[in-house]
Order: sequence, then C-alpha cells, then structure tokens
Amino acid sequence: MTLTMQEVIPIGLCIATQDMIDAKRFQQNFADNLILRNRDRTLEPKITPIKRELNSATLQKKYLEGHKTAIVNNIDKIIAVVASRYAELDMNLVDSIVYNGKLIIGKILNADSFGKIAELDSVFKSKITLPVYDLFIRHLKKSRIQMI
Repeated sequence: MTLTMQEVIPIGLCIATQDMIDAKRFQQNFADNLILRNRDRTLEPKITPIKRELNSATLQKKYLEGHKTAIVNNIDKIIAVVASRYAELDMNLVDSIVYNGKLIIGKILNADSFGKIAELDSVFKSKITLPVYDLFIRHLKKSRIQMI
C-alpha cells in the first residue's frame, strides 16, 4: 500500500501549527527564508513594513487576531481528523487529544500577545503533536504502509 497525501494531513497540520505557535520565531523570521534574504524587488517593499509592525509592541496587535484564528482553525481541523480517522486505534488517546486541543484553543483565544501564544509551544507538542504522531505511525503499521 502507498502513503497518500490524505494520510499525512493530521501530522502535517500538527507540524504547521507547531511552527505557528512558536510565535517568537514567527515574528523574528517572517519572510526571511528567501524573499527578504534575496532582496526580492517586488515583494520586499511590501513585506518589510509588515515585518517591522509584527515586531513593534504597539503595532503587532493588528496581526495577533489573524494569527490566533489561523492557529485555532488548524487545531480544530486536527482534532476533527484525529477523531474521525484514529478512533478505532485508541479511543482514550483520541479523547485526550480532543480534550487538550479544546483547552489549547481556549488559551489561544485568550492570548493577548504573541508571547502568550509562544508559551503554549511545549504543551501543544506534548499533548497534540506527539500523540498524533503516535497514532499516525500506528495507523501506517496497521495499514501495512511501508515507511522509510
């Protein structure tokens, strides 16, 4: 059997969300990977002011709510996919992921700064990402999908 994109969605969402929860790195490294590093002439003039605002204590609030909604949406997708896909593997672990996902969503919604979101990094990793990874691996083994 072959590994499909559909099977990778839960762990992929966890990895992407984990990266977003590391809000300090998000702020500091915004668009630094290629666009700003290579000084793209068309994008740099638009991105540089955004990066400055993201790192300004007085201006970053306008980005905070959008960042929070993206994280909440991802966590909602994660717990929905985990509940529908992995319930037969380990219902107790699935229930724990759903419960902790809802708790983290509440904390994200109440966060008043990027720093408060960043404080949830280790909690998200231990309560969501690692258990989802465990279920993902068990699912692959049960489905007899070859892993490298």
